[in-house]
Amino acid sequence: MIFIGFESGVISLSKNLETLNDCIFGEVNKILYTLGLYDTLQKFGNPQVSGSYSLKMMTWRDLDIYLESDTISNKEFFDLGKEISLLLSPSKMSYRNELIGKTPHLPNGLYWGVHTNLFGQRWKIDISAIGPGEVKEKQNEVEKLKDRIDNAKRKSILSLKNQLHSNPKYRKKFFSVDIYDAVINNNIKSLEQFDEWIYIKKGIEL
Repeated sequence: MIFIGFESGVISLSKNLETLNDCIFGEVNKILYTLGLYDTLQKFGNPQVSGSYSLKMMTWRDLDIYLESDTISNKEFFDLGKEISLLLSPSKMSYRNELIGKTPHLPNGLYWGVHTNLFGQRWKIDISAIGPGEVKEKQNEVEKLKDRIDNAKRKSILSLKNQLHSNPKYRKKFFSVDIYDAVINNNIKSLEQFDEWIYIKKGIEL
């Protein structure tokens, strides 16, 4: 069964999806440069904003940042967490040490998951402190995706992301990378096609 979340801000028309993308993209810049998250992160490493922000394909308020550092300690990372809590007033922050946990699909480093309300909207900000080699690898993957997304594929990706982000299996059973894979490599254009494709590929029923 296909699950579609109709929350505030979920828009289906491609023109409005571009408007939504522009709105969220602008909010990210405010978080980074007006509120000062970028400067805060720079105290601890080299911040690299990635994911849908780098692709300029944002349909929900979820920001991925890699903090490039191969020397940051747990103590320093908790010092960073304190500064983030004072800066963004989060309702919740979650910590992971994936140098120990080694969870599949997650960056191999230290992690803060920040849940907060900004500009009247709920935001989730993922911050992973990882080494330069892994940062370069992940950013190269994003650049490769950019080169393969034309206007038609862009519309399909935005539409699918918009419809799927509230699915309870998203980020547990399937991920954004699956949406990109489906559209770019398999010419998937609709939710119905994705539903069939993800079942064949991973045995997941939406």
